[in-house]
Amino acid sequence: MASMAKMRDLLAWSTEHQPAPDDPNYVPPRPLEELDPGLIDMILGKPDAVRMRDAMAIAADESKSEDDRVTALDDMELLIESLDNANDLEVLKLWEPILNLATSTIPAISAQALWVVGTAVQNNPKSQAAFLKHEPFPTIINALSSEKSTNEIRAKALYVLSGALRHNREAVVKFTEAKGWKALKAALEDPHITVRRKAAFLLNALLLPDSTLSSPDSTTSPLQTSDLTRSAIDTHNILSSLTSSIVNPKPFGRNTTTTAEPDADYEEKAVRGVVTYLEGMKGSQTDVGEGVKKDLRVLLGMKETERGKEWGLEEEEWDVLQRHAE
Repeated sequence: MASMAKMRDLLAWSTEHQPAPDDPNYVPPRPLEELDPGLIDMILGKPDAVRMRDAMAIAADESKSEDDRVTALDDMELLIESLDNANDLEVLKLWEPILNLATSTIPAISAQALWVVGTAVQNNPKSQAAFLKHEPFPTIINALSSEKSTNEIRAKALYVLSGALRHNREAVVKFTEAKGWKALKAALEDPHITVRRKAAFLLNALLLPDSTLSSPDSTTSPLQTSDLTRSAIDTHNILSSLTSSIVNPKPFGRNTTTTAEPDADYEEKAVRGVVTYLEGMKGSQTDVGEGVKKDLRVLLGMKETERGKEWGLEEEEWDVLQRHAE
């Protein structure tokens, strides 16, 4: 009923502002500032900053229903798809409350808050820098590794990490300090196959040298993450986890006692990570170890199978596996 009344006011105001007739009794329309502020919002729409504050107020209000709070976070995520709005999270002091919601005991709210964070930092260096000021990695790593986290929460945590770590050396340093690599390694064996895929994809992305650097030796560039990632892979024996996860796939889903079926999407991402790591060993005297060599020989034996063909490797990439399997 209130909205209908506002619409009637809008119609009346519009009529009043029609060109004045040739009438000596014509009365000028009432000033715009006398109208209901809600009517002005209907005409012009609320500024995005106001909408973001309003959405956060609802999302953080525990007296609201879960559906209303999740919807508010969904609205927030749509708003911060704009880089300017994402950057305004810091200006509006909304980073702390959104990270607090990421730790909510209500799974749907935690997952949706992580979705907001991941969208805010994706391909946005200014927002990434603001995000790092709030020491967020313990929260994100816990969301990824906690036994209480749902499949959706763990997947959304990896979405955050993908946006925060790629092309961001400082973020990788802080992630390392927060002992995040252990959680990322464990994600390669997560019961949820989507989490495994995201973890393998992220590892490969972090290993790739940044193509915008003028020199391949520019390891101290703020964009470069490959050297730090290689060091972490060596420290945590992640290469072996990648190769063995392909050779001896573990079951996923609720029934982990069943025979594991290979997942082509995961395997393609994991193999890419292995190849990228091995390609970066040019000139290195480091040996990958007999266990990895054994796995590589098994992978090479799959080259002409349907399973091996699904990985989409070029001949040069198969040669990389061959060199390190010997």
